Amino acid sequence: MLSLALLALLAAEVVSGSEDGSIRLVHGELRTGSLFLSVDSYFDVQLSDEALGALNSGVPLTLEVTARVIRPRWWWWDAELAERNVRTSLRYHALSRRYVVHNHLDDERRTFFRRDMATSAWGRVAGLRLVQMQRLDPDAEYLVEVRARLDLDALPHPLRTVAYVSPEWRLVSDWYSWPVER
Repeated sequence: MLSLALLALLAAEVVSGSEDGSIRLVHGELRTGSLFLSVDSYFDVQLSDEALGALNSGVPLTLEVTARVIRPRWWWWDAELAERNVRTSLRYHALSRRYVVHNHLDDERRTFFRRDMATSAWGRVAGLRLVQMQRLDPDAEYLVEVRARLDLDALPHPLRTVAYVSPEWRLVSDWYSWPVER
């Protein structure tokens, strides 16, 4: 009997662990073209049960990807040369049973029948121009940092107050960085 209780406790622990959402970088690449330094990133977004329930109820969720170019300095804080934010929203339409991904940067909308395909497209940013190459000093070292987060400020007001205090809504990736090689 004790082993059944222990097994039930372990199963409950596994189920509760699946409730937590996460955002992590799957692939990132820098492009150092002749004119611009740009970045491609693909984040795997796993929504928490709370965020998934809101999405299925028709609440749009907004993912904000932030990319910045910094010059590390040993004697002071790092110098930030450029920062760009890309906001992409994901919405479920119950009547048509479709997911819509809206990229606010270029106003592109894409429609999907499956949630996994929609969240895959939701976490992708391709060809984000950060800075002109001529602005980079050839003798200096630079880093590009990228992260993604669920934008709680874009939620409707009644849900926003709950989301600020609930840990299930704090979906933020780590900062990922790459050195700029010319």
